[in-house]
Amino acid sequence: MRTNTYLIIGALVVFALMLTGIQYTQEYRFFALESNHLFLYDATDLWNKMQQPGGTALVVASFLTQFWCIPYVGTIMVAVCYLLIAFLFYLILRKKFPGIAMTGLSLIPLVFLYLCFENDYYRFQGHIAYLMFVVALWGYHSLLSRHWIIRMCIGMGMVVGLYWLAGSVAVVFSITACLMELLERKLRGWWSLSYIAVAFLVGFTFVRLSLVKDMESAFTPYMYYDWPSTYFFPAYAWVILPLLLLIACLLAKIPSDKVSPALLAVLGGVFAFYLAFNLYTKVHSHRGYRFLQEQYWADNGEWSRIIETADRRTPTYLLSYLNLALAEKEQLVGRYGQYNQQNPTQLLMWADPHLKNGKRLLSKIYFSWGYVSEARQAAFDANLLTPGTCHPKELQVMIQTNLVLGAYGVAEKYIALLEKTLYYKEWATSMRRFLSNDKAVSEDSVLGQLQASISPTSPYVRYESLLKDMKDILNANSSQKILSQFYEVYSKSLKEDKQ
Repeated sequence: MRTNTYLIIGALVVFALMLTGIQYTQEYRFFALESNHLFLYDATDLWNKMQQPGGTALVVASFLTQFWCIPYVGTIMVAVCYLLIAFLFYLILRKKFPGIAMTGLSLIPLVFLYLCFENDYYRFQGHIAYLMFVVALWGYHSLLSRHWIIRMCIGMGMVVGLYWLAGSVAVVFSITACLMELLERKLRGWWSLSYIAVAFLVGFTFVRLSLVKDMESAFTPYMYYDWPSTYFFPAYAWVILPLLLLIACLLAKIPSDKVSPALLAVLGGVFAFYLAFNLYTKVHSHRGYRFLQEQYWADNGEWSRIIETADRRTPTYLLSYLNLALAEKEQLVGRYGQYNQQNPTQLLMWADPHLKNGKRLLSKIYFSWGYVSEARQAAFDANLLTPGTCHPKELQVMIQTNLVLGAYGVAEKYIALLEKTLYYKEWATSMRRFLSNDKAVSEDSVLGQLQASISPTSPYVRYESLLKDMKDILNANSSQKILSQFYEVYSKSLKEDKQ
């Protein structure tokens, strides 16, 4: 009873610390992940995803991340996921070292899972797959049968089933299950090597059948990334779990009167949180995370927050969320230069315009200018570069710009896509009233303003100069207050640069 009380108190303390740390460091990354992996309520799409190795983990992860647009939900879900992984791993370690001593060590794999979010192309699918792996490992370790043939058949079946449901994490399951058998039965557990052979045979077969794209994806955490990138943190999470199993077995050989279980638990927990803090400070990109914050605030019209939290020492280029926020507040001309803005002739924007976030920035700014054709193109490119299915914010831009340009068929295609979502369905359905209805488009406050901004000579980009295009838009619609501020600042900077 006393041990259970300590466990409950410890779990509550750890859960509170995880909630605080995750919310403070990853809040805006969760908002971005929600948009990256849009969940569509489409039976065909879901069935196609589940017909590939790891597809079940992908569908579950996408279903959960759709709720991350709600503040704190992403943090709570991730913290609960971590608590489940730690608890199940503790149950496994407890059989090697009874008591509460292993509770601290069970937190260490979570450190590396947490750091996975520092990569923008990581999918929450990797977390769900890891949870499924620990559940399977706990289930295997709890088997009642001691007969080696029965255990081998069940173990091999679990390797194949886990690979299909969760993906390449089945490889580390096969290695860890094999290690368990060797530690418990020593040479009598040699037959468990078949688990590793089965895992590699299944992975190789799936690659040959083109169900998995390459060998790297088949046998490493690379499967849980959308883009070629480093993936050492999930790899560490894979490696550390069997290593901790070995450590627990070694500690179990120390006489109980020479080891304090409570002290081991506390030291393990303190080390886990220290490791998380230390590694986070080394790999965290403040600049990249700040960009995600501004992106979220801009999507929600929180312009004052962008201005109030701006760092005056950081270079801010002409095409940036800060300058857009200043223009929205009609302060760009008067305050340009106060935030260390770069000369726009040297560099127009901070983000790489060839990456998704750069295209999203362009889409947002061009839309606010009434630069319809370029906003549509930037939104299309950003949507194309989105790792998951589609990007809901860019689909909204493409719907509105295509309605303004009279491309009603294209707009309807994107409307139908958003209508398959949970949180964007209502907005998408409201856009149907503009289909093939020029009058409704022209009378709408947003679409009408965009339509009035289209140059009478051509609605499309002429690829001349940005300043010339800005002037043409203002000639067509002089009420574009945001664009007029950018135009004044840009033209002034060009004159100063020539001098």
